[in-house]
Amino acid sequence: MQSETKICQNCKKDFIIEPEDFNFYEKMKVPAPTWCPECRMVRRLSFRNESMLFRRLDSHTGKEIFSGFSPKSKVITYENNYWYSSDWDQLETGVDYDFSKTFFEQFRLLFSRAPVLARSVYNMVNSDYCQEASECKNAYLCFNADYIENSAYLRKSHRVKDSFDCYEVDENELCYENVLVDKSYQTFFSTDCESCVDVWFSKGLRGCTNCFGCVNLRNKSYYYFNKACTREEYLENIRFLTSGSYKIMLETKKKVANFWLNFPNKFYHGLRVINSTGERIFDSKNVKDSYFVKNAQNMRYCQDVWIKASDCYDYSVWGDGAENIYECMTCGMGVYNLKFCFHCWEEARDLEYCAYCIGSKNCFGCVGLYKKEYCIFNKQYTKEEYFLMVQKIKKQMNEVPYIDKNGRIYRYGEFFSFDISPLSYNESLAQFFFPLDKNTAEEKGYQWRENSTREYDITIDAKDLKDNIDDIEDTILNEAIKCINCNRAYRIISLEFQFYKRMKLPLPRTCHNCRFIERFKLVNPPKLWHRKCMCDKTSHNHQGKCEVEFETPYAPERPEIVYCEKCYQQEVY
Repeated sequence: MQSETKICQNCKKDFIIEPEDFNFYEKMKVPAPTWCPECRMVRRLSFRNESMLFRRLDSHTGKEIFSGFSPKSKVITYENNYWYSSDWDQLETGVDYDFSKTFFEQFRLLFSRAPVLARSVYNMVNSDYCQEASECKNAYLCFNADYIENSAYLRKSHRVKDSFDCYEVDENELCYENVLVDKSYQTFFSTDCESCVDVWFSKGLRGCTNCFGCVNLRNKSYYYFNKACTREEYLENIRFLTSGSYKIMLETKKKVANFWLNFPNKFYHGLRVINSTGERIFDSKNVKDSYFVKNAQNMRYCQDVWIKASDCYDYSVWGDGAENIYECMTCGMGVYNLKFCFHCWEEARDLEYCAYCIGSKNCFGCVGLYKKEYCIFNKQYTKEEYFLMVQKIKKQMNEVPYIDKNGRIYRYGEFFSFDISPLSYNESLAQFFFPLDKNTAEEKGYQWRENSTREYDITIDAKDLKDNIDDIEDTILNEAIKCINCNRAYRIISLEFQFYKRMKLPLPRTCHNCRFIERFKLVNPPKLWHRKCMCDKTSHNHQGKCEVEFETPYAPERPEIVYCEKCYQQEVY
């Protein structure tokens, strides 16, 4: 089978489908895509709200609850405990399929009638202010997080305890303001580190202890800005810098950021991979053109998938034993053979075009079903009736396709259109990685919603807070503090205040969202550019400048030094 070049329906750019891609589509019994990989990813991301919580009325009790859906959306939501219960009949919303109408028109109507979970969470204890999370205890404002304990303000984090303000971290304890830090303890203001202890303001460290302001070190102890020290010299160097002063912390961050620019970066973040390409790929094999994938194999065009996922294409978020997944968003925990689904989990199998179907099997075009089987549009069928009906619907989807207002055609094999998402573009994860303004989003046919936010009376300006954490009393817990960036009020919760005191960390002067935006600047995008290695050191076994080329998430205009794998290893190992 030969490669084939197609023109994307959405962006009108060329994209290539390789022979191995066709093999996967044939195995999954789906047609080849008509959208390019990036547009497919954006379309899926528009169906995930990762970090917004809304106050809205529960559709059953009428009481105010937290939800991942705006009160302006047309979604019917039940509080999670009630949704999982047997106190209501999920099949009451079932309807006959109407062959005179398009599939997607009918699905949109079903989605407006079938109740779904108010929040996308699972097995939470004292963690009401979280979204897209599971197995959390005493967690506050944690999003895309699993197995979290006594922590707050985490995103894309797993197996974390007693930590705050981190992004994309795993197996950490007593950590603060980190990005891409794994298996570490008492690590602060650092990025791209693994297996570190007592590390501050560092980048690219592996197996290091007691390091401050360091870059690209391996198995080192007592280093200060990449210079070896005695234990006594090191402790004296950092004593003033770790005193709990906000002013000193800001000055140190600026100094460190400039220092980091003097050192090379590997063209992608990744460790222990075989035959894999993309960004943030770890402990994986045969993972191509993917972003933040851990412990997986045989994947392509996947994002944020972790823990033993295999044989998946165009799959965004989760994993945890997922297998044979195509064009799905937020599906995981033992799921198998899912196509064109979002928010389906807990051993769900053999689903197509389903949403919020938990533990269900052999369902097509269903919404909000728990442990059901052989259902189409939430109506029960026999096994024989089910398979015959599914084939008829697929045939009709090809003969009577849905066409959105921008002229994009949706036959069988396309993920859901943007106008079916219960989220507006600016409420979704797509806005984080591919930000748009309102006019541009609406021109592209995406939804946009302006949601009101609750405002609190400011009681103290962050500019007026005392500089050192030692001088701040616990009365701060009663204050509504004015963020120095966005001017909105934020609070310090007891759990984090105790952490700042214990770790001698200054009180933040910005709200949790502004702090996230600042951390997010350290995160490479899910996009690759073709570049050459920037190394010109003859000691690296090449004449003149290195000629190795690669695909990298570092855009050409960025200031960082970017090396190929070989030159980077010779520089830092």
